[in-house]
Amino acid sequence: MEEHDLIVIGAGPAGMTAGLYAAWSNIDSLVIETIGPGGQMATAHNIKNYPGFPDGIGGMELAELMKTHAENLGAIIKSLDEVKKVEKKGNHFNVTTYQGKYKAKAVIIATGLYRKNLGVPGEKEFKGMGVSYCATCDGPFFKDRRTVVIGSGTHAASEAIYLSDIASEVKLIMKRDHPIITNKDTERQLEESKIEVLTNTEVLEIIGTKMAGGIRVKDTKTGTERTIETDGVFIEAGRLPNIALLEGLDVKTDEKGYIITNALQETSIKGLYAAGDVTAGKVKQVGTAVGQGTIAALSARDYIKSMK
Repeated sequence: MEEHDLIVIGAGPAGMTAGLYAAWSNIDSLVIETIGPGGQMATAHNIKNYPGFPDGIGGMELAELMKTHAENLGAIIKSLDEVKKVEKKGNHFNVTTYQGKYKAKAVIIATGLYRKNLGVPGEKEFKGMGVSYCATCDGPFFKDRRTVVIGSGTHAASEAIYLSDIASEVKLIMKRDHPIITNKDTERQLEESKIEVLTNTEVLEIIGTKMAGGIRVKDTKTGTERTIETDGVFIEAGRLPNIALLEGLDVKTDEKGYIITNALQETSIKGLYAAGDVTAGKVKQVGTAVGQGTIAALSARDYIKSMK
């Protein structure tokens, strides 16, 4: 079993910052990431509210800069391996992934959020075959083709705006009677775009043969059903904290499943810390994730030193 003083799970802005500060503090640490660096941040087309980038910066570009910075300071980031379980054994933690097992004195959970399924017929069948959950990841495959984005929040609007520069047609579909957008720039871009916003519209089914070819919808006011032809279905049905790997640990969470931490990013379990979007609190921003990742790493450093 491979041993480290600290294991950071997740390489979004919180996880990479934690890895950076752990390396800077000369703590033997490992950052484990399921896919690649950046987390939700990497899917952002353009981030305009992160200090130091007055003209904005692409999420993927910022993720790569953070990764390079962390690695230049000595952080080790292991991608393409998913953590299945975290267990506490005495004063240590056992971390099991699909590729191996690790032992650590402290663990930082920076696993962020996962995207909810829409839960309609055809969604599972056409996943990866016209159904996607990430416009910045899969949008280029739909150049000059028809697309729909399902969702009513800021993320859904941002996905639609991104696609509007690629696809020949973009429809934003939601059950609500108006979009809920918390970003003025996104609201303005949506209003100025050619995106067709369909409110009071419930998606009943995704249809097609080998590939998704349309969606069946219902007008929630009149009850009228119809089919909208499309080549790509992008789903943004909300996000939930990614904490399945903590099953079996009595970690205190709020009513929605977000991990509760104190000012030092400590969880209810000694030696276990959490940072970023996976934690309780309304503010889910790159800046707050970076701040929490910093605090978590320095708190873990002090805890690890106290064990020696």
